[in-house]
Order: sequence, then structure tokens, then C-alpha cells
Amino acid sequence: MTNASKGSKHLIIFACMLLQAIPYGIAQNIPPLFIHYLEKEYHFSVESVGYIFMIGALAASLISPMAGKMYSKFPVKLMMLGGLILSACGVMLNAISTKLWMFLVASAITQMGTVTFSGLGVPFLIATWFDKKSKASALGIAFAGGSIGNFFLQPIVTNLLNHYELHRVYFMCALASLIVGVLIGVFLIHPNKQPLSTTKNTTSNKQSSTSTTNTQPTNDTHPANIQSGIGYKQTTHQKSFWALSCFYLIIGLAISALSSQYANFFAAIHINTTLIGTIGSTFAIACLVGNVGGGFLFSKIGVRNAMFLAFILQLVTVILLIASIFIPAIKIFSAFAWALLYGFNVYSYMSAPAVMMQTLFGMKDTSQILGVFSIFFAVGFALGNIVFGFFVDTFGFTAAWISILCYVVIGFSGLLFFITDIQKHQFAEQTA
Repeated sequence: MTNASKGSKHLIIFACMLLQAIPYGIAQNIPPLFIHYLEKEYHFSVESVGYIFMIGALAASLISPMAGKMYSKFPVKLMMLGGLILSACGVMLNAISTKLWMFLVASAITQMGTVTFSGLGVPFLIATWFDKKSKASALGIAFAGGSIGNFFLQPIVTNLLNHYELHRVYFMCALASLIVGVLIGVFLIHPNKQPLSTTKNTTSNKQSSTSTTNTQPTNDTHPANIQSGIGYKQTTHQKSFWALSCFYLIIGLAISALSSQYANFFAAIHINTTLIGTIGSTFAIACLVGNVGGGFLFSKIGVRNAMFLAFILQLVTVILLIASIFIPAIKIFSAFAWALLYGFNVYSYMSAPAVMMQTLFGMKDTSQILGVFSIFFAVGFALGNIVFGFFVDTFGFTAAWISILCYVVIGFSGLLFFITDIQKHQFAEQTA
């Protein structure tokens, strides 16, 4: 096992935080700010704008397995730079878009690039620098950059939209994403040249690999070859992996509504706009705590217990939202409770996918495994707003939130069951 200097590790975390704060924030956190202007300028319906987000999520889910596989074949710097440039180009395409289909294509390109450098790249890079005990905490801190960036990007972009034409704001955002992303990718992003190994029998593994009939050259210093785990093929042969993924898709249905529909709901129960903005700021701060705290939770109490805590946080949040419909006197309390509890819970869909795959199935082919797993959450997230909207339009907010409560209970119950089952097999400690 080799140890990198603390300075190098801190620099990598700082670089990842900057990527999450600006390129990721521009691609993922600020698009809702443009909704009103798209509806006003191009007369898009709410449903049409919803398709922009859905297509982006689906495109990301489709590219994830391919991008994950490419991380085992190409340098991490090259892959992350490619994702950063692609993401910025997608945002730039919005600056010349005038038709709905153009915005759909722009969203797809943006999200394909974003999942490549953020959803897959950041966890892969962190895993080459930090050992099993510290990588979850490091990943949580890295992803906290998104919350920090969101805190500053929201007022900046809002101010730009109030003073400049829509296309110019898109152009400025894309340019900022491109410049910051390329500078960080070129000068700060690089893998540990001697990645940490958790495999106890590395020597025997190398001897075994040289005795096989596979004539393809191997790189023994690559994380995929020196880390423990059963690998992509054996993982995808496990029924428990697919069951785990399906239950995480159900959780994605709930996450989508809880993340996107809060402003509409709070307005519907007559919370004033100014207070909704304050609630949103509270949520951003809680997300910062949740990202950092979630990483430490994974390290200290394990994956299952950390996800059980996330289950409780989401369950209480949804119950309070439902209660605010029947008891108007607690609506303000429920709104701020959502901001705090759901914000603290942010780790359950930011760092959790990577931590779960690395912890349950090991580091071998981890990006490829994560790419497949991410498809399910992305599909759930993409469909969540549409399903929630259908319930609201047809039955009202009460039925809609009850449906979310069901997703939370079913999704987390299944997820926790299969996490326990998979841990019994200790796949992460084996070698393919």
C-alpha cells in the first residue's frame, strides 16, 4: 500500500469541489432558474419544460455504462476533460436555441457530459487517492462543492437574468463552465500514480492473471486491476445487484418530486414567495451539511446504517408535508423541516451511489458498475416529476404526496434488505 501526501489529497478534494461548484452547478443546479423565461419568451408549457429535464436525465443514464467502461481504458484526466467540455458545449447550445427540440438536444448533451465528469469521474478520482476508511468522507466533502456553488450561483444568475437577454446569460454560463472546467482539468486533475490497494493477495493475483489465455496487455497500476472486488461481469450476474438497482429507481421517483416540486407545493398552500426563497436558502445550507456529514456517516456507521438514517429523514419529511395540508398552522414549520431534513439527506443520492457500489462490490470496474446502477436512479428521477404531476393534476397534492410516501417506504425497505444480503457475501473483499 502506498500513501499520498496530505497536500496532494487536499488539492484533489479542492479541485473536485470547484468542479462541483461551477461546471456541475451550472449544468445541474441553475437550469430551474431559466424555466420562467423559457415559458415567457418561447411560450413553452410546463409539460414541455419538464421534457427538457427528462431527456437530459435519460441521456445521462444511457451514456453512463459506456462512460464507466471507458474510465477503465482511458486516463481519468482525459475522460473528465472530455466530460467537462461536452457539458459546457451543451450549455452553450442553449445560447443559440429557439425551438423546443434544440433545447432538448442541449439538455441531453449537457447531462451526458456532466455525468461523465461528476457522477462517474469524481468518485473514480477520489477512489485512487483515498483508502477504504477515508474515501467516503472525501467524496462527501467533494460533493459539498455543489452546495457551496449553488449558494452563490443562484443570486448571480438571477441577477444576470434580470439585466441581460436569455441567450446572453446562457452564453456567459457556458463560458464560465468551459474556462473553469478546462483549467481545473488540465492543471489540478490527475490520478494517484500508485493507487491505494486493498487486495491482500495482489502478488498471487498478478501471477494468476499471467497464466490466463487473455493476450490483451494489462496495466497493473490501474485501480481496476489492483483493487479488490468481483468486477463488472460477476456483479451484473448477481440478482441482488439488479434488485438493489430497481429499488433505487423507486427512490428516484421520490427524490425527483422532493427536489423539484417544493416551490409549487409551498405556493399552493399559500406560503409567500419571499419566504419560499428563504426556505430555499435554508435548503442549500442544509445540503452543504448533508454532503459533508453523509461522507462521515458512511465512514463511521457503514452504508446500511447511513441509508437507514436517510430513510427516516425522508419519511419524516414527507409525513410533515402531508400534515401541512390538513393542519395549515404547521405549514411554515413543515416547510423549514423539509429544508433541513431533506437537505441533511442529500448524501442519499449524491455520494451514496458511488459509496454503495464501491463498498458492496469492490473497486474493480467500479465506474462501469456505477454507470449501470446510475441508469436506474436516472430513469426514476426522470419519470418522477411526470408521475407526481399526473397525481397532482388528477387527484391533488394530498394523493401525490401519499404516492411519494409509498415510494419512500417501498424503495428504502427493499434497498436496505438487499444491502444486508449483499454484505453477507463480502463481494468487495473477493477478486474476480
